[in-house]
Amino acid sequence: MSKGATRIVAEYAAGLRFEQLPAATVEHAKQAILDVLGIAVRARFDAESSAPIARAVEALGAAGPCTVIGHGAGFAAQYAALLNAAYAHTLDFDDTHVGSSSHPGAPIVPAALAMAEERGVSGKALIAGVVAGYDVMIHVAETANPKVHYDRGFHPTATAGTFGATAAIANALACSADALENAFGINVSQAAGSLQFLENGSWMKRLHVGLASHNAVLAHRFSEAGVLGSAKALEGRAGFYHAYSDGVDPEALLARLGARHQIEETAFKPYPSCRFTHAALDELIALVRELELQPEELESLRIALPRKGMDLVGYPEPYKRDARSVVDGQFSMYFTAAAAILTRGFGWSEYALLGDPRIARVVERINVTEDPEVEALYPRMAAKVELRARGRIHRRLSDTPKGEPEKPLTWGEVVAKFDDLAGVAYGPPRRKRIVELVRDLDRAGDVRALTEQLGA
Repeated sequence: MSKGATRIVAEYAAGLRFEQLPAATVEHAKQAILDVLGIAVRARFDAESSAPIARAVEALGAAGPCTVIGHGAGFAAQYAALLNAAYAHTLDFDDTHVGSSSHPGAPIVPAALAMAEERGVSGKALIAGVVAGYDVMIHVAETANPKVHYDRGFHPTATAGTFGATAAIANALACSADALENAFGINVSQAAGSLQFLENGSWMKRLHVGLASHNAVLAHRFSEAGVLGSAKALEGRAGFYHAYSDGVDPEALLARLGARHQIEETAFKPYPSCRFTHAALDELIALVRELELQPEELESLRIALPRKGMDLVGYPEPYKRDARSVVDGQFSMYFTAAAAILTRGFGWSEYALLGDPRIARVVERINVTEDPEVEALYPRMAAKVELRARGRIHRRLSDTPKGEPEKPLTWGEVVAKFDDLAGVAYGPPRRKRIVELVRDLDRAGDVRALTEQLGA
């Protein structure tokens, strides 16, 4: 008789060891950790949602030994995880995995880091925990069928992220498969994350990823204390797969677990916006720079995206053409394209252009549409760009945005992204020290050498 999907996933995640990891996997995990740190510290100081969320956490009586990035130590592990994960997802600049349509780093790294800091574990243990967390989160999200999951209104970064973050904690702390399986049984009553945030550009997309990381710590705490969780959390009649999706075979992808670590299939973002905008931005920015195009020279611009991309960044058209908040802008192909034309790039500072009349003038010349050629490439986040200027049409098709495994960011580009983001809080010597600590994390006997650098 089969052990069941939940048990097999728990045994895999609890059993993974650092010594089994290929060198490339270790390096990618270090990059993922550095990526989260930079994004989180910038969001802590620059995003309008960060101060209210922090005030709410502080009002809960969150005292403890763990560090919140940009604040410092003094937080209980679950609240450090909550704030760091919410910050890591706030800028929409966190890593992405195409097959699972998720952002694994934001819920996983903060949960593992908080518990690793509390218990004083080694850098190797943290790295292995992060890798196990990515494998579990992505496996759960892919098994649940992201398209159906999305169509039912769920956000897999939050829902599957709860399971991945719990697995990361269990592995980093060398917990047993029994303990992790039981914690998954607690997760199934906590996994949440609604796409309703798209209705009004709310902050819930940020917060529900924070809550996924927070709930992972709670699941670990309850399981560690002996609280009995639900059996068959993933495959059961009312388990995650059946409650959150349709037509799922819980065992279909189990044989792939660990065949290739999913952190190596995860992309780092060069732009702080929905990943579906990135292939178009790659081609558009390259064209604008090559042509030395002035905004007034643009005659028309057509951007074609797959239907799922249109649902997130193209529809409803009137709303997407008139982005007013940062969340609106992050999910508007019109705004991101117009800003890229005006500035020949796209970074966090471009959100200062929200409401700028120059954006509106460029948006008037942009159309974002579905296209069968691009749709045929889905789930790849492809895009087609047709730009008319100076009486000529320039066409570009990209099947893969920069940052994917086929077009990876180099260590230098990952560090440059961290420097640009973290400069709001840390001077050059401190940024250099953080980078050194992350790059040497597998030699660290205690992760607190890193976390003590992450305060205000």
